[in-house]
Amino acid sequence: MSQINAQRVGELAVVTGPGFEFHKAGDQAVFKQTGKVPSLRAAKAFCKMFTS
Repeated sequence: MSQINAQRVGELAVVTGPGFEFHKAGDQAVFKQTGKVPSLRAAKAFCKMFTS
């Protein structure tokens, strides 16, 4: 079973999961696909909800 790990320290947020990494610091955000993502739409939606 794959798992999404999300951490936030101040304005820095890091989300990692199966096949992707997401980093956000202030207004700067980077979504990096490192492999096959089971659901790209769900991964991006989770990142957006977590950092809002």
